Amino acid sequence: MEALKILLDVRNHPVLIHCKRGKHRTGCVVGCFRKMQNWCLSSVFEEYQRYAGAKSRTVDLTFIEMFDIINLRQCLYSIIYQYQGASKKRRLMYQGKTTQKPPRLTSF
Repeated sequence: MEALKILLDVRNHPVLIHCKRGKHRTGCVVGCFRKMQNWCLSSVFEEYQRYAGAKSRTVDLTFIEMFDIINLRQCLYSIIYQYQGASKKRRLMYQGKTTQKPPRLTSF
């Protein structure tokens, strides 16, 4: 849950997710993140298995399947979104930073 809180908070971006081998802990964090993004479970499992390869573990897939994203969504709202002004629209807040245009990507 703590890793996902960091990942979901856009003030921490860009974020590199890794573990010792980049399969199990990383796969579980990314799998739970994909659930948060409303990916269907079969796609989450397919991505996990693609990167875990022969090291894929059933216990990891069970963990991802059983992970409760409801609490994570509530946490997301408390971390990132705040109500602004009379319009009550939710807006991303970057505390302590001024809004800047993203760098332009150009190809040569």
